Amino acid sequence: MVQSTDEWDDIEKEEGNEDISITIPFNPSEINIKIIPRNIGQLVELMEDDQILVPRYQRLPNLWSNTKKSRFIESLMLDLPIPLFYFDEADDKRWYVVDGLQRMSTLEHFMLGRGEVGKNKAHLVLENLEFLTQYNGKKWEELPKDVKRTINSNQVTINLIGKGTPDEVKYTIFSRINQGDVPLKAQEIRTALFQGYRVDFLEFLLNEQQESGIYFRKATDNSVKTKRQEDLDFVSRFLAFYLLGFTTYEPDLDRFITKGTRIIPSDEKKLSEIKANFTKALKLAFNIFGTDAFRKRFNVNDPRKPVNKPIFEVISVAFAKLSEDEMSLLELSSMEFRTKFIEFLTNNKKFLDAITTGTATKESVINRNTEFNTLLTTFINDKRDKASKF
Repeated sequence: MVQSTDEWDDIEKEEGNEDISITIPFNPSEINIKIIPRNIGQLVELMEDDQILVPRYQRLPNLWSNTKKSRFIESLMLDLPIPLFYFDEADDKRWYVVDGLQRMSTLEHFMLGRGEVGKNKAHLVLENLEFLTQYNGKKWEELPKDVKRTINSNQVTINLIGKGTPDEVKYTIFSRINQGDVPLKAQEIRTALFQGYRVDFLEFLLNEQQESGIYFRKATDNSVKTKRQEDLDFVSRFLAFYLLGFTTYEPDLDRFITKGTRIIPSDEKKLSEIKANFTKALKLAFNIFGTDAFRKRFNVNDPRKPVNKPIFEVISVAFAKLSEDEMSLLELSSMEFRTKFIEFLTNNKKFLDAITTGTATKESVINRNTEFNTLLTTFINDKRDKASKF
């Protein structure tokens, strides 16, 4: 879960997880990949008929600049070979793009007129071509027939991950093939895996019209961006630990979150309960910590630190599991608990180490959750005991 770029300046990088080994390997015999030859024209036709889907929320499909898109189209005009594609075959036999999203969205943008706003007509106009400069400023329909024919007949190879392949195996395959110009992040791979009600629910929790989404933005002070699905990664992490429990954790973290995403229930009543508990956790975190929620603070005069994912994990899940009575006791003593948490960060080396380095090891996951839950339970019980004496 290490961030490889500095895109997220206000999210603390999780260090020291590079060498964590998977403790529960998958069965290689469960790998099911078919090699299928096609040409560009056939791919576009399947995409036009919605038999190949370019997921709108897998990530922003149009991350390439118009120049990069144009030069990809120019490669097809020149009949140059292009890299193979990976698709995931769904139960309804439709194909979902796994690797090759930027190339597929470029074809969609140029040949079908589906731009960055879904199916609204927004044809790509070619620009900054290197060799076939005579076609600069042209749209698909303005190209000569022989050039269109060359593009359509360009041969491609498809690796199709067959339906029925277990999700953990798919995740491993997606991770191994994730070598494109704009590599998928872990959450984007999960989104590709679980398109449907699970991803819809993640999106719903973050919807700016929902109380859960409002308080997520408040508690994180809008530090967690939607681009490249960093916000979905936070919510997926919450759901995995909420549904599975930290005591069941086995490395690595991405596979654990994938397992948690897979078991998101379809039952509306259960989903409503999860949403209510997620909302109350974020609301309580904001009411106690304000915009300092989920950040390290060692004294009141400390400069504000970035959002820390492990702190988000332990606080959001622990708060989500509190009773109404426990929440009230905590909220009535919010300033005291905030001070107590600063002291806790300063003095509890086991917790601090577990949220700082090697955060995806089993020891770190167990330690940070155990230590914080002990702090929280002790604080609430102390308040309850004192209240009972009056």
